[in-house]
Parts: sequence; structure tokens; C-alpha cells
Amino acid sequence: MSVNIRSVAAMRGWDWLVEGAAIFGKASAMWVALLAVLFVGSRLMMMAPVISVIMVLVTPNFIAGLAHGAQALGQGKPLRLGYLASGFLRNAVPLIVVGVLSLAGQVLILLLMAQIGGDAFNSILDAMSSGAPPGDAAQQTVREVAPNVILAALTGFALLMLLMMTTAFASLLVFFDGIRALPAFGLSLRACAKNLLPLLLYGVTLLTPVLAMMPLTVAIGQPDLGLWLVSPLLTTSLYACYRDIFVPPAAD
Repeated sequence: MSVNIRSVAAMRGWDWLVEGAAIFGKASAMWVALLAVLFVGSRLMMMAPVISVIMVLVTPNFIAGLAHGAQALGQGKPLRLGYLASGFLRNAVPLIVVGVLSLAGQVLILLLMAQIGGDAFNSILDAMSSGAPPGDAAQQTVREVAPNVILAALTGFALLMLLMMTTAFASLLVFFDGIRALPAFGLSLRACAKNLLPLLLYGVTLLTPVLAMMPLTVAIGQPDLGLWLVSPLLTTSLYACYRDIFVPPAAD
């Protein structure tokens, strides 16, 4: 199935959050239960490295299942725990391919950052861990390697943003529209490029509380806890965003 991509006004970024909150409000207790199951399950799987990798690979399946639940609420159906399995019952393999390619992209970006700034990072760490006061030699080392560190960080940030745009809607396109993983990546990237302003407003508004909570979440050893706390709104608003930007082709 093919889809058309709409370009929407910048303020739609705020409207998606409002619509997502409305979807959440229709079954708030069940949304919390669904995401609590995923949170606890992810923490248990993180205890075993191999299983935690599998969890990353099937994350698109769970995203699709949650979006299916949001669609069901819009159709007047009740939200049930069973929607967590929807992504394993429809287009399961293409969704896993999305997870594989996304993970591969993250690994390649990290390798590239290490290639650009690996020696520079090591030099800074050696200077900091030497135990000596930060004298002229250590400061000179930091000054010499700083350009490579900055280049590695900027390169990684730019590529991660590109990867995020590429994967933002891929799971939903695969699940709802039956599009294969690679074409779904392309459509997601095009949709983000055509809607940069509303998506920027949407992302900044949604992530501001996550960043505000980061010092606390890092201090307690749960750096992604803030993201989990906003995940009910993230999940429902992502579906509202997808439904607004992607429309079926007009009938002949």
C-alpha cells in the first residue's frame, strides 16, 4: 500500500500532543498498565545482555502494538493488554527488520565517532586520570585533541538526528500500511523533512521535561526513566502525528 505525505502547519506539533493526551485520557489506567509491563519487562531483560539485545530488536513490534491500541480507542474499541502482541501478529518480520537496521545504524554511528575521536577521548581520559594537578601539559593535551572531540560529537549528533528521522514513523508504516522496512525508512525521512517545524515544536515540548529530569534520573542510575515517564503521551501523540501526516492516496 502506498501513502501520501502531507505538509502541515507548525502549530500542529502542539495539536498532536493535545490529541495524544485525549487518546490517553480515554483509557489512562490501561495505558499506564501497558507501559508498566514493558518497563518492568525491559528491566528484567537488561539483566541478561543477549536478551536485552533481543528487546531492542523487537521494540518496533511493541511500538506498533501500542499504536494499534491507540487506533482501537479512536474506533470506540476498548484498550486491552493484548495489543502489546499486535506487532507480533501482523507484519512481525518486517518490524524486526526495522529494529535490526535501527540498531545497526546506531552501532555504525558509534564506531564512526570512535574512529574520529577515539584517540582524542583516550588522551583526555589519560590526562584526567593521571592524578597530577591539571598543569600546562594536561591543558595543552586537551587543547590539541579538543577539535577531534568536538568533530566526533557533532558528527554523532547529526547522524543520530538523521537516524531518528529515518525511524520515527517506520514501525507504524510497516504495521498499518504494509510497507517494507527500507521504503518505510525513506518515507519517514521525507515526512520529517517536509514537517521540520511542527516536529521541532513537538519534540522540544515533549523532551523538555525529560531533560529537566535527567540529573535526577542519572543520579538514581535510571537515565531513561524520564523518557518512560512521558511514554504514555509519547506513544499516543506519535500515533496522532502519523495519522495527520500520512494519508492514503486519493481513489481514482
